[in-house]
Amino acid sequence: MARTIAEIKQEMTTAFMAESAVRDKYGFTASDTFEGKFSKVSIEGLLFYVVAFGIWVLEKLFDTHKEEVSTMLADLTPHTTRWYRNRVLSMVPNGQEEPPVKYCSVDDRGAKLKIKVAKGNPGSRTQLTQAEANALDTWMAQEKDAGLKIDIVNLPGDEMSVRLTVWYSPLELVPSDKPVEAALKEYVSNLDFDGLLSRNAIVDELRKVPGVEMVRIDQLLTRYAQNTWHEFGEQEQAESGYWNVPDANITVVYERYTRGTLL
Repeated sequence: MARTIAEIKQEMTTAFMAESAVRDKYGFTASDTFEGKFSKVSIEGLLFYVVAFGIWVLEKLFDTHKEEVSTMLADLTPHTTRWYRNRVLSMVPNGQEEPPVKYCSVDDRGAKLKIKVAKGNPGSRTQLTQAEANALDTWMAQEKDAGLKIDIVNLPGDEMSVRLTVWYSPLELVPSDKPVEAALKEYVSNLDFDGLLSRNAIVDELRKVPGVEMVRIDQLLTRYAQNTWHEFGEQEQAESGYWNVPDANITVVYERYTRGTLL
């Protein structure tokens, strides 16, 4: 790990001040320090800074190179979850020029891998077509270890239904602009693929909207693949790996905030 510029400079100046020839030349005593004898804008101070900066850049380059090599080795190690993920992301069906899978997570469950996939872009993720899903099934049957079971999850985004009460400052927020609704959709649809979503995270994110003073989640429901709605827990992962919040599923009651308002 690269040292800081200050740490590098300190090591050099300490050695400089300890050198007997330097002490004789400058007339230093054993108790003198570099900072006590030279200002930051002195020739000596600037020279040591420039050299320290150059060494710091070199050490950062070495760190970056080490990370790149480690990542490359991890990618090349066969039959790890990372390797399987890369194989999924590299699959190109016949007749297509680009891999359709843009998002993938692999969960190792012993003798079984659970692989969630989706295509599209952040904010507009969607499931693979049936032809793409069939191609992926064939691809993974050829790539996997003998005897290993693979469960590929290719579903539309988990649906969410939200009812909120928001206390706001009328000097900063106009409810008719629906800023909270927009912020909720933006946040949920751009979460890391197959990442955890929590109630607290939703509230924290919505409180960043200018003019929002307090937020209360009155109801938060979710379901996947048109299954039965259930109450969202404190935190959950989408069965599909991503969330979908239609406009019709968001209800926000805006209340003017006055000092002393309690939830």
